[in-house]
Amino acid sequence: MFKKVVLVLLLGCVLSSLVTMECAGQKTVTDKSFQMSGELIGDSTKFVVLRFVDNQGKNITDTCYIKDGRLNFQGNIEQPTLAMLTGRVKTKNYDDPNTIRFFLEPKKMSISVAENNFPGAKITGSDTQRDMDLLSQQNSALLLEVKNLLMKRTIYNNRIKISANKDTIAALKGQRDQLQSKLTAVNKNIKSNQIDFIKNHPKSYASAYLFTEFISDRSIPIFLIKSIYHDFAGDVKESKLGKDNLLRINNRLAADQLALLKNNYSLESVALQNEQNKTVKFNNFIGKSLVIVDFWASWCIPCVKSSPNLKKIYNTYSKDGLQVITVSIDKRNDDWISAVKKNGYDIFVNFRDIPDHLLTIDDLKNPEGIPLSRKWNIDYIPSIILFDKNGSVVSKFDKIDDEYRIIGLEEKIREYYGNGKPNNGNN
Repeated sequence: MFKKVVLVLLLGCVLSSLVTMECAGQKTVTDKSFQMSGELIGDSTKFVVLRFVDNQGKNITDTCYIKDGRLNFQGNIEQPTLAMLTGRVKTKNYDDPNTIRFFLEPKKMSISVAENNFPGAKITGSDTQRDMDLLSQQNSALLLEVKNLLMKRTIYNNRIKISANKDTIAALKGQRDQLQSKLTAVNKNIKSNQIDFIKNHPKSYASAYLFTEFISDRSIPIFLIKSIYHDFAGDVKESKLGKDNLLRINNRLAADQLALLKNNYSLESVALQNEQNKTVKFNNFIGKSLVIVDFWASWCIPCVKSSPNLKKIYNTYSKDGLQVITVSIDKRNDDWISAVKKNGYDIFVNFRDIPDHLLTIDDLKNPEGIPLSRKWNIDYIPSIILFDKNGSVVSKFDKIDDEYRIIGLEEKIREYYGNGKPNNGNN
């Protein structure tokens, strides 16, 4: 069944300022209403409560008293709608055994639910809920693993709190960190499964609900967000949720553009030393074509792993004028020079950033002594910034998987060059 892993946030508004009503008798079901009837197994539950948002945007609380083990609900909705059904709850948590979240649809539905096992309810008549159940089944083993890892992490945290031995604490922290790495990997697999589900079910409203939480996830590049939205079926896009998601995408695009402008990336006043210890001004690269500025380091494993892809992009588009500038943040000059040769970066224009240090009053008076990575707020490597021929920033790629970073970068380059030909910087 649909569990707390997704969409919990979408129900927060349902829990307050509610319109209360009693469950209705039998009425004709239209394409703007639903009817859900079924059975409740158990003798202790005297009534159940259904919460949802109706056609008018009102938060509805519908109470149905159980008679002969039967329940019946009816209400007005125009499209699949997230709802919550509760019985004799034991806690206020979303994972209470007498609470279930599921999707209503404007049609006849049936439900069979047992006391203390609401999450195991059998619901028919809702295609959206069927899709969510399918995803839950696919992720069931991973979700169980997450639950077990979280329990173990809590145990380690408690043991660390009560331990007085420094060596024991250090060992426990090491074990907890390994556990956290596993948890991160499992959650990444769950996210990947959810994204694949959305891509493979573009006609499902379940996909649109899942998609909502990914729009603001900065680990997922905006080009992928836009691509997924583009592939949704027309009726899903035209739904209220579909329109809300488009608004969220546009808000993210605006925020991203504002962040680029705020950081004031500019090639105009930058000058660094190259491998021959010669100071080169970056404005020499303006006016020719696209410029990639790649921040990296010899000790950065993701940087080294991404180097073949960066070289592939350069070899593909260098004939169109693409330039690649690498800026190493290595502290030791020898480490940088050695890594340039080892990674085949000699085809690029290479610089080493001014070593990072505590800024002084003199630095503030003379900004040329401030590391470029500081000026451009580079807090993660590899980070790639793409500039157009006029030296204006086009896009920034950081804090995302190498696959997404490279795909997004190449997409922007293709937009700029079109069919392999420069388009005078219009993008």
